[in-house]
Parts: sequence; structure tokens; C-alpha cells
Amino acid sequence: MQGKITQRITDELVSNKIIDPEDRELYTYGLQQGSLILLNTLTILIVGKIFSMLWQSVVFMTTYIPLRTYSGGYHARTQLKCYISSVVLIVAVLLGIRFIPWTNFIIIMISIISGLVIYIFSPVEDSNKPLDTIEVKVYRKKARMILVFELSLILLIVSIQNNVAKIVSVSLFTQSVLLAFGKLKVWYISIRSEHSSIRI
Repeated sequence: MQGKITQRITDELVSNKIIDPEDRELYTYGLQQGSLILLNTLTILIVGKIFSMLWQSVVFMTTYIPLRTYSGGYHARTQLKCYISSVVLIVAVLLGIRFIPWTNFIIIMISIISGLVIYIFSPVEDSNKPLDTIEVKVYRKKARMILVFELSLILLIVSIQNNVAKIVSVSLFTQSVLLAFGKLKVWYISIRSEHSSIRI
């Protein structure tokens, strides 16, 4: 449904000579990604409102999305699965923020361990989103810059704003888990392809 709508919008833009025909696929992809991001953002805000944790969901989204964008990690194969996993993720995150007893020590330790995973492995490309050599270097640099900023923020505010610090810590932890799953997925695919080539 979403693909048909974005395709129709792109066709209208081409027919009205707003964009060039050769840029059709680029604009279609951009509209699809933009609508998916908008849908996920609205869903996160709605879930946050339902849980009476709206500001917590905003802080999580603000710190998680930039890091997720540049460090990569596991991605679902279809947009529907991506959406469902995003809903499950934000529900799990908000429940964790609410019910896990967060001491300053736990926040700092989780942040450091998660930060090391992100620093070492970023970016982890997915088969759905391959990166070339230049993109890998650029994404790694930006991911590490965002990571350093968020780690510094946690260390600066953990004693005076524990609630905010734990949310940023959870965003780091969430991203580190997705990186680990992404690495495992890449490893599994490579092993499976090796076995297939041996059989051939």
C-alpha cells in the first residue's frame, strides 16, 4: 500500500515536470523512507503517551535515532516487520526504564560496555543496506562522534539528572544489542553462503 502511494506521488511529480524522470527511483525511495520514519516517530510518541512516558520516549528517540542511523546493525527484511519490531522495541524500552532499578553505577557500567561495542563494531551494514568503503569510513566517524557526545552527556548529568541519564544509557544499550545481532546475522549469512558454495 505504502509503495503504491509513494509511486503515485512520484508519478505525479514527474508528470507535472517537478522532478526529472531519471530521478524517479531516488524520489520514490526517499518518500518511502520518509513516510516510514514519520510513521515510526508517531508510533513512538503514541506509545509514550499511552504509557504516560511521553518525554521519556522523546529523549530516547532523540538520542537513539542519530546513533542508529550511522552505526547500523540489524534490520528487518520487510517494512512491516521493521514497523512491528520498532513497536516491540519502544514498549520494551519504556518498560525497562520504568521497572528496572537504575543506580548511577548501573547506568555508567551499561553505558561504558555498550559504548565499547558501538565504538568497535560501528558501522555494521545489513544486506538490505550495504555500504561502500567511503560510506563505512564516514559512518564510523559520525557514529563515534555521536557516541562520545552521548557518553559525555551521561557522565555530566548522571548525578543531577538520573532519569535523563538512564534513558540515554538505554539508547546506547539498545543500539549495542542491535549491532551484536547485526554482526551475528552477517556471520550467519557468510557461513551459509560458504556451505552453499562447497555443496556446489
